Amino acid sequence: MDLEILYQAKKSKNGIIPEDVSQQDVFTPSIWELVDKFTALQEKNLLIKNKEGLFELTKKGVNTFWYMESPLWMNLLKLLRVKPFSDIQCAMYLGEPIPAVQQALDMIRKKSYVLMSPLRKEGKLLKMYEILPDGIEQLTKSKKGEIAFVKSGDKLVVELDGGEGILYEIIDDLVNPLRMIKTISKDEIEEHK
Repeated sequence: MDLEILYQAKKSKNGIIPEDVSQQDVFTPSIWELVDKFTALQEKNLLIKNKEGLFELTKKGVNTFWYMESPLWMNLLKLLRVKPFSDIQCAMYLGEPIPAVQQALDMIRKKSYVLMSPLRKEGKLLKMYEILPDGIEQLTKSKKGEIAFVKSGDKLVVELDGGEGILYEIIDDLVNPLRMIKTISKDEIEEHK
């Protein structure tokens, strides 16, 4: 339910109230339970009340699932940590195109970060994804607090799946701060570690 509240707040232009999230069905919490959830999210600094008394996402709330500097696959892992979703649901919640989400999900599935299970629903075959222990470990290792500071002239190696890599140099250019030097072999990657 917290995800749904944050998602509705992200979609809204002016903010939301608990009644915006409330739906008349058996699975939706009562309005008083929703008010408690809004209060809890406000205490966690994920929502803030604006002048009109509506709840809006804070910067921390946006960064929960929609951190712009995170690669799509990382935001997918954060989303799937909440509960299993289909590729279409992932695209909806993250506000990303379905083909990009499917490509990212396929990549993290191959790395054993998520498990895909087919599910037949209303005559359609859905691909449901759930996070695996390796995916949770990857999320834990990739905390935002682990920021690397670099200066002009530093070298950066990006490892590719095939074992090779690309050597970059950091340059003083705000638009293109990386200058590709050359493609390097697996042995040369080890030299730069």
